[in-house]
Amino acid sequence: MTKSLALSKTDYKIARSCLTKLYYRLRKYPSNVDGDEYMELLAQDGYMIGAIASLLFPDAVLVDEPDHDKAVQLTHQYLQQENVTLLEAAFESGGKFARPDILIKQGIHLTLIEVKAKSFDSSKENILRNKKGGIIPEWLPYLEDITFQAIILRELFPASTLTCELMMPDKSRTTSINNLHALFALNLIKEDDSGYPRARFTFKGDVELLRENHFLTRLNVDLEAGELTPEVSSTAAAFFNSMNPLTKIPVPISFACKDCEYRVEEDETPNGFRECWGELADPKPHLLDLYHGGTVKAVNELIGSGKTGLFDLSESALGKKNGSMGTIASRQLIQMRHTKDNTEWIDPALGDILASYSYPLHFIDFETSALAVPYHAGMKPFENVAFQWSCHTITAPGAEPKHAEWINIRETFPNFAFAESLMDYLGRSGTVFTWAKHENTILKSVLEQMEGRHKNAALKDWLEWMTDSRMVDMNQLTLNHYFHPVMKGRTSIKKVLDAIWRANPSLRSHFPEYVKEENGEMLSPYKALPPSTIAEKEVVVNEGTGAIRAYQSMLYGQKLDPDIRDQWKNLLLQYCKLDTLAMVMIYWHWSEKLHVL
Repeated sequence: MTKSLALSKTDYKIARSCLTKLYYRLRKYPSNVDGDEYMELLAQDGYMIGAIASLLFPDAVLVDEPDHDKAVQLTHQYLQQENVTLLEAAFESGGKFARPDILIKQGIHLTLIEVKAKSFDSSKENILRNKKGGIIPEWLPYLEDITFQAIILRELFPASTLTCELMMPDKSRTTSINNLHALFALNLIKEDDSGYPRARFTFKGDVELLRENHFLTRLNVDLEAGELTPEVSSTAAAFFNSMNPLTKIPVPISFACKDCEYRVEEDETPNGFRECWGELADPKPHLLDLYHGGTVKAVNELIGSGKTGLFDLSESALGKKNGSMGTIASRQLIQMRHTKDNTEWIDPALGDILASYSYPLHFIDFETSALAVPYHAGMKPFENVAFQWSCHTITAPGAEPKHAEWINIRETFPNFAFAESLMDYLGRSGTVFTWAKHENTILKSVLEQMEGRHKNAALKDWLEWMTDSRMVDMNQLTLNHYFHPVMKGRTSIKKVLDAIWRANPSLRSHFPEYVKEENGEMLSPYKALPPSTIAEKEVVVNEGTGAIRAYQSMLYGQKLDPDIRDQWKNLLLQYCKLDTLAMVMIYWHWSEKLHVL
């Protein structure tokens, strides 16, 4: 007799977002988060927080058994003790399966602790509730997670009392341990057939010091778990039934499917997105490519009627009832019209705007990291570390761009040296360009970090001046004044560069080192960046998450090999350099089209 499939808390979470995804997950359909650098970084951060949490319980016993049934049996044996603390214990009841991060048994009282890498500020009141007393939506997945586990424990131990807690990084706390990241060694990452994660960090530092200087706080959520129990219980039962027998439960398709993790490349099989959408996945350009398409009521109505081409949407559906167009609708209209005509759009008004900027023109980009585990003593969880900047400067009309850069290569808090070097280079003359608001946000955070930690009156004054609406956001200029069909509904620097790179042969002749074709198609300059071979693996850094991981590898990886550290450094430098050169290319393209001198 085939044993029924058990519903894990991960299964529950997936099904909560879309019941059809549960089928795809259990059938191991290809997903675009497989091998995703950002998701892997988040997972690694979470595992490290879990390792810290486990070290806070010196007598805890790890249920180190990946097999589902054996782990349940082993947990049962441990619970015969009057008092015991278990890490990753295993429980199954009513078709539900969970492995709580930490379970403390003291007689007939159980304390369930779910460790999360999500941060909170314990100095603030009612962080889980809004002003009306309702649970804030962003907390629901975390609270439903622990509620799911609490339901299992109450079913198994009806005579016991239960306390439910979340343990999370506390943004009101710091650690006095320097280079904490460097004190963890990742031993193994593996996943067995049941999806049980096998990531193990070994702490090489002073455990007692960590226990005295950690930054995690426990938050009681008994009230919330009790409130959510009826819904989670009934929902879990419905999910379990869909698994036994495993049945694909169709969910109505909508614009929300745009970011589905099973929306993979067309030639991948099996293809979850195509199974859901069928022939409605075919039109090009597609309705899902519409900029902020979820704001248009008619979009989901069209999808429901079986029409998913971008041009199936009437222009009148974009406007308000009085016929006027808001900012988003205006952008959508530009996208639809110029995609239909396959033409580039440049607002003539952009010419006067570009001509108004004073030289020198500085194009800057930062590489930063804000992880749950602080890099340096005195830092809070998720506090920003600014480890690199790049700047291309055009001193006068027609001049070639000059490049300057700075990168931290020492295991010290870099932000003040970072900002001081940038101040020394930029000064107060000319115009500073960024892409989006990230650079402004980072400089503001450095200004806040200076309080009580770094005395430099000149830097403080410069940061206040620079962050007072001094920087020009080229992403906003794009939204207001530029569109190319290649961009579809997006305005990231990579999408815009890809469009103008294909459209402007003079840029390709000016920067031949970034010209690369594949199967007859012109690739983006980011895909032309040369890789390095590190530890017998070909590595390239061409996006932000990769830069964070490269920085960590450079500082905390194979530190005894200076050649490998230099390779990571060079990968970071060439990536950040392209980010600011991309801004120059886009600026030149606009200027050329609009005849701006």
